[in-house]
Amino acid sequence: MKRVLLAALAVALLPFFGACPLGAAEAPLPPVGAISGHTLNAVAHVPRPPGTAGGGELSRIMLQAYLRPDGRALVRVWDTARNRYTPAAERRWSLSGRTLCLDLPGGSTPGSLCADVHVWGPRIAGIGTRPYAMIDGDLQPGNAIGGPR
Repeated sequence: MKRVLLAALAVALLPFFGACPLGAAEAPLPPVGAISGHTLNAVAHVPRPPGTAGGGELSRIMLQAYLRPDGRALVRVWDTARNRYTPAAERRWSLSGRTLCLDLPGGSTPGSLCADVHVWGPRIAGIGTRPYAMIDGDLQPGNAIGGPR
């Protein structure tokens, strides 16, 4: 319970203590073209589904996604049971205003993750809207998942 409260406090304070100094305006929104062609490496914390072990705590999803300019992405998530990433799967991604959405491969992850991003640039951080989540990561130029395609 204590961890959930600390996580909720961190989420509530994230917009105020992102990459900007106190009182500064949020970073300008990047156009879709500015983040397409990049690999997103991120950690998302989402509530565990009802009835699963550790209920009431947050699940950690580590993911990588190569964001193609056509709205498609190569996505893989860390499989803790096998101690490796899942095979890369084709999924969709979009950016609308500050909301970045990414469809995730099946399994124990939610079907899609959307976050209102408040920190842009090499670092990326935000608060999830569907499902409720925290996301933190970075954007690297190129395809770090499978090399050039």
